[in-house]
Amino acid sequence: MHGYGLAILVGVSLVATASAQGTPWRFHWQPGQVLSYAVESVTTVTETVGGSKIETTSKVSLLKRWQVLAVDGAGVATLQLTLASLRNEQTRPDGGVLLFDSAHPEKSTPELREQMARYVGRPLAVLRVDGRGKVVEVKQGDAARYESEPPFVLELPLSAPAAGHSWERTYRVTLGPPLGTGEKYDALQRYACDRAEGGTAVVRLTTQFKTLPRNLTERLPLLQKQPEGEVVFDVRAGRLQSARLWTDRVLEGHQGPGSSYRFQNSSTERYVDR
Repeated sequence: MHGYGLAILVGVSLVATASAQGTPWRFHWQPGQVLSYAVESVTTVTETVGGSKIETTSKVSLLKRWQVLAVDGAGVATLQLTLASLRNEQTRPDGGVLLFDSAHPEKSTPELREQMARYVGRPLAVLRVDGRGKVVEVKQGDAARYESEPPFVLELPLSAPAAGHSWERTYRVTLGPPLGTGEKYDALQRYACDRAEGGTAVVRLTTQFKTLPRNLTERLPLLQKQPEGEVVFDVRAGRLQSARLWTDRVLEGHQGPGSSYRFQNSSTERYVDR
């Protein structure tokens, strides 16, 4: 689950003003603040081998909350992540459905209920995040995950961007269980500001790997690590407003001629004022 940021930017009222004055976009965290995001994600994996097709689907809905525990003198915030709700519906190749719904645990599939109930209502991560949205320390949680997936989807540039401005983020993807055994691959994420007006900015995001394994089978778990999409940053409020990301990658011949593996995901994340 993708996970994908928030905050309050101080001293900037309009994007045009920020750009004109050379003021960079920044998150500005307020101690005690709790910011909520609703996430919807649909994933489909289709594998064809020997003329047979196998398809699985997963639909996830969740409400995540970031609480600002503290902010230091450099503007680096200590943030705690919890899930207020979680619903996961998995459709197996045979058509069977597994369900977990934190709002109705009694209706959930027992095996999923045991696995997923522990993710709701308790701290899942504690991070120190700077004003650009970059994680500077993982105090609790999966450090490799937050290196490859910024908690607030994007990292802001050092300078004040404007329409047409682009910047990059280089990082490393580490494949831990169940996707891998610690293999590391260099990746690059590009951001481009499509437009900046009315106090918000729309940023396009693309991802690519700089290194890939030669073995095609070893590339399978990397397909889901290449999202692209559109991010809306509220410059006036200084927080992620929304993100719409998608991934549609196909690997041909991973199990010989005629075989293929397709990973598709579509996800949205939006700020909820509650």
